[in-house]
Amino acid sequence: MESDEKLLLSKTEDLFRLCDKYASPRFSDFLDGAEIALIYDKVIIPYDYNVMFYGGFSEAEKKIMGVFPQWEEPEESEFPITCLKITGGYTRKLTNRDYLGTVMSLGITPQKLGDIVVYDDFAYALLHSNMAEYVADNLHKIGNQGVKTEIITDLSVIRIERKYKTINAVCAAPRLDAVVAEAANVSRSLSSSMISGGKVKLNHRINEKCADDVKEGDLLSIRGYGRFIVNSFDGETRKQRLHITLKQYI
Repeated sequence: MESDEKLLLSKTEDLFRLCDKYASPRFSDFLDGAEIALIYDKVIIPYDYNVMFYGGFSEAEKKIMGVFPQWEEPEESEFPITCLKITGGYTRKLTNRDYLGTVMSLGITPQKLGDIVVYDDFAYALLHSNMAEYVADNLHKIGNQGVKTEIITDLSVIRIERKYKTINAVCAAPRLDAVVAEAANVSRSLSSSMISGGKVKLNHRINEKCADDVKEGDLLSIRGYGRFIVNSFDGETRKQRLHITLKQYI
């Protein structure tokens, strides 16, 4: 793990060096949330650069890091991201796992694949631009179902939105253990055990402190239960407990 982190940080530093050498934007491959968090924690952005993370739409989890010269304003349109619309699932609803497994079976590495957002009979797959045509040319079936593909290079012409399940609950306090208990629908003691056992990530970082506060907009990942966004705290009940709204990824 440590060697992977060193390699990521080295590649990140190379982006600044290459941006300076060629006086033009440089882009990483797709980064997951933990990698982006590591860059935020460990990398001091040099003064002479503008940095932007973008994954193809506002709610993307996997993103590409763009490093721009100081005089150039970062633009989403410059990122090497292409959307592949995959249409199918007429006899059986296809899941994220179906789409992901098939794309990966073509030899695409996780670093070249961004988010996959699934709708009723199609999905949007965000890809590094140099991989989109290859996937489109070779993706004809998912399982035993035929699918069609369409390359979309101008992301502004489509609207990509995630689907969530809304959870309305009441918790004792905005503490991590209390919020995790409501998100996973488990007891407070089990929630505490999961946290101390390293099964909970807060904003992509493992957090083993039950008493840490959770804020609106925070992302919770609970092993075995899914991922949740803390959408809002909406005031107290008569018994001074907190109304909380969570959005669960589906």
